[in-house]
Amino acid sequence: MSGVRQQIQKILKRLEGRSEATPEESLQQILSLPAKQVIPLLIDSLANSPHYLVRLVSAMALGELKADKAVPVLVATLSDSSLTVQRAAADALAKIGRPAVRLLLEHINDEELSMRRWVIQILGKIGAKESAPVLLERFTKEAPELQRLIVEALGEIGSRKAFKLLTDLVQHGGADFSRTAIEALGKLKDSKAIPFLLDILAKDGAELRRLVKEALLKIGKESVPQLVKALKHSNQTVRQVAAEVLGSMGDRRALKELVKALKDQDPLVRQSAVQAIARFPDRSLFEPLCKLLNDPDQEVRFQALRALVQVGKQMAKPHLKRAIYDPDWVIRLTAVQGLSQLGGEDVLAHLCQALRDTEWSVRYHAASGLAKLKNPKAVMPLIQAVFDPHPQAAIQVIKALEELGDPRAIDILRKVANANIPEVSSVAQKAAKTLQEIAQSKGISVPTTKRPSRRIRSTIQHASSQAK
Repeated sequence: MSGVRQQIQKILKRLEGRSEATPEESLQQILSLPAKQVIPLLIDSLANSPHYLVRLVSAMALGELKADKAVPVLVATLSDSSLTVQRAAADALAKIGRPAVRLLLEHINDEELSMRRWVIQILGKIGAKESAPVLLERFTKEAPELQRLIVEALGEIGSRKAFKLLTDLVQHGGADFSRTAIEALGKLKDSKAIPFLLDILAKDGAELRRLVKEALLKIGKESVPQLVKALKHSNQTVRQVAAEVLGSMGDRRALKELVKALKDQDPLVRQSAVQAIARFPDRSLFEPLCKLLNDPDQEVRFQALRALVQVGKQMAKPHLKRAIYDPDWVIRLTAVQGLSQLGGEDVLAHLCQALRDTEWSVRYHAASGLAKLKNPKAVMPLIQAVFDPHPQAAIQVIKALEELGDPRAIDILRKVANANIPEVSSVAQKAAKTLQEIAQSKGISVPTTKRPSRRIRSTIQHASSQAK
């Protein structure tokens, strides 16, 4: 014991002065020693040391060791002069868990507000269900600040005894209490809360939508039947969130009604329904999604096109190829990304066509997709697109040529490198060097680049001015 005592004293002594020892290093050293011998020494240091770093490390170590014998001194430390040490003691008590509950409950009516605050928070972290009745009784006696902490703790504990209080707060507790109560209701995982949550959506959906959605997800699959019914709710926000949550749950019981929701009068609900059913790998969904490609809402068409790729895979190709010519650039971009994902030689011509799109991001992803195809037939179309007026698109074209590794692109890449186009020239120089090395390894002779012709210089100058 004396040897361990000396080691502990040495470790803690270093924390008293201006030593370079850190709390984390000291903690690891303490935890390497025999726990049974260390715990009494740490309890003594926590109770009696005048140095806050010593008390801090002692509290941290007692928590890591889950030393239930330290509960009384740790509870007393919740009134320490250092807030940092208080916090360490609270964390330690939470780690010790249930052995600390009885003594914590004895302090739930403490005169000191800060002590009650710590007790409430720790009981929540421990999740002690036996503390729920005490917290509920204490609720009406506390100031609003601690009332909110009690609501949070009741949620962490997950006691259904808190259901009435929480639903009352959701309906009548004001904005701050309503938010906290919604989060707590989700943690209770009680499907009886669903009508209250949906009612909140119907009344004030925009402000509390995220919280309600998260709460419904936490309640879990018990809520599926009620959420399916909510797809026919008179309120648009309720229908939309119901579709989103059902999609996240991935429960096939909802699939039939989600397909019906594709015909909802509100475009936001249709969008959410599309996103939801895209999570189900079921080809029977392909035809209902195809019908949305002519939807009057651009966002619905966009979501439907993306979903077709997920649900139908290769079956989606004809629709993606037609969408390359859609007047909306977001649709064209989605089509290019989908074709790039699906791959195959039959998409080559369409991606090459997209290199001439009026929207730079479409051209960018077309070049990226051609690089993935690894098809030498893409080299000449990419060479023709190398002077793209948008720097990012031009860079992606150059990178695609580099990935294809075809020496035919060396000459044009050298010309781009010599054109002094900001951002682009250095990428072209690197790509030309890579292709030169490939050519040499294959024994291919590549002539030195001559000064660009007048036509090439004019093209370079035009691209440079466009990039600026």
